[in-house]
Amino acid sequence: MSVISPFRGFRYSEIAGSPEQLIAPPYDVIGSDYQKILAARSKYNIVHLTLPESFEADYHRDVADKIDNWCNEKILVQDTEKKYYVLRQVFNYKNKTIKRTGFIGLFNLSQSHRIIRHEVIFNKYRDDRIKLLDTTKSNLEPIFLLYEDRENILEKIAEKLQYSVQIDFEDYTVKFDGCSPEILAEIIRKIENTNFFVADGHHRFQASYEYYRQKPETAPGYIMCYLTNLFSNSLVVLPTHRAVRKKINPSMKMNEIRQFFDVEIHQNLQGILTHIERQKQCSFGVFFKDNFQTWTVRNIEKVKDSLSGNHSDEWKSLDVVILHYLVLQKIFGIPADEKLYYDIEPGSIVEKIKNGEFSTGFFMQMPNIIKIRNVSLNSEILPPKTTFFYPKVPSGLVIARYI
Repeated sequence: MSVISPFRGFRYSEIAGSPEQLIAPPYDVIGSDYQKILAARSKYNIVHLTLPESFEADYHRDVADKIDNWCNEKILVQDTEKKYYVLRQVFNYKNKTIKRTGFIGLFNLSQSHRIIRHEVIFNKYRDDRIKLLDTTKSNLEPIFLLYEDRENILEKIAEKLQYSVQIDFEDYTVKFDGCSPEILAEIIRKIENTNFFVADGHHRFQASYEYYRQKPETAPGYIMCYLTNLFSNSLVVLPTHRAVRKKINPSMKMNEIRQFFDVEIHQNLQGILTHIERQKQCSFGVFFKDNFQTWTVRNIEKVKDSLSGNHSDEWKSLDVVILHYLVLQKIFGIPADEKLYYDIEPGSIVEKIKNGEFSTGFFMQMPNIIKIRNVSLNSEILPPKTTFFYPKVPSGLVIARYI
């Protein structure tokens, strides 16, 4: 049985309206205000399925009924032949135009040992997605996987394709279409016997895997996934900054902090961001009570010695590990399951601190995807939101239903 397979996807018909009114980012990066904006664009926007406004006990059933109705009304129509679905996202980053290319197919869950994960998950979110999968019998949005291909086979194929969907969405352009399996045969052969790395969708993957493990006779044996090349120069990974709600006072812990870090004072947020970008060793910015600081590791060996557990040196050297397990847990006594605020926009973190919603903000360096890959291959798990792959894969271009 193939690891990656084409499928007969369900797609919006012309009856549903314009594609730019129907697609949305993945459910877990949509805030409540943006959810309302997306929902107002069309009664058929995918957000009505992936992130309904109400999370009442029976919302899963409501979503399932809505999908059935949309299929009966021909809002969603299934393709007549099995296809892969190619997605190009064209965007600007650091004054360059970048084209990230990937494709959507089905991953065989019996081969789940080939998927390498790197982030902590929370059971309540996984269990919610299990219930949604069980009720809807649908993958509403793909998980995001990385494969390794230094030849850039898919990127070369994609240059020659025509795309039936070409729209502007958020701050990038979407080019999308289904294609016959033969067109992608070369890249499928290339990656058929390799490992894959989860970029986004850890909870959705775990939900599908657990559901399949618990009910192998009735659960879907596949999960819909978007796959793109780990070695492509179009792969952009942004830092995710974070804020702590608990009232902590770094000034009171400064003696302990200085045992591990060189502390520098800055005038503003830009001073922090410029400083941490220039550092080759672990360094993160800190903002609290109008104080802008950077904490840069003085002696990495001392930091490693302070981190418990049988972990690799590479794991102990990552900034998110040092922040969560040394600074937050050991120095400030914040438990591992404490809910933090995450945002890729550093200015948003500052605003959260200034308006009193949170007490302290931390600003992270650019993630090193190769280091994270190596840590993942050691089966070592990292804190939540270690990576933010940009742009996100839009939902609503295709749905996989197991009916």
